Amino acid sequence: MSEENTQKKARVAADELAQFCAKIADDKLAENVLTIPLEGKTSVADYMVIATANSMPHLTALASHIERSVRDAHQLRVYTSDGRSDSGWVVLDYVTVVVHLMLQEVRARYGLESLWSGSPSPAAMGELESHVRRG
Repeated sequence: MSEENTQKKARVAADELAQFCAKIADDKLAENVLTIPLEGKTSVADYMVIATANSMPHLTALASHIERSVRDAHQLRVYTSDGRSDSGWVVLDYVTVVVHLMLQEVRARYGLESLWSGSPSPAAMGELESHVRRG
């Protein structure tokens, strides 16, 4: 047996997996692909990837393509997945990286990037500015 076959494969680093998932989503024509580092914000994962699908079939295709690509490239299976394309939101949990695939209206409604990136949403900024102006 060769030395290569007897050595354990190194696990993929969280940042590398996050960038890989983001690239695969982008290659499959997802829109507004965003990678958010979560270090110091939660112990749930190290990175979150958020991407927008343009239809329910596109959402299903994105989820399947990311799962297959990660499995093929990194020999890593999704730990758990949640949601269905007809809900407009699918989550792929790789433990260190959580991938959120959403339809535009679902993404706008929940605003995950505002919650986790540390920057307030435009609506929150508008409300803050109106309070500051009032005194």
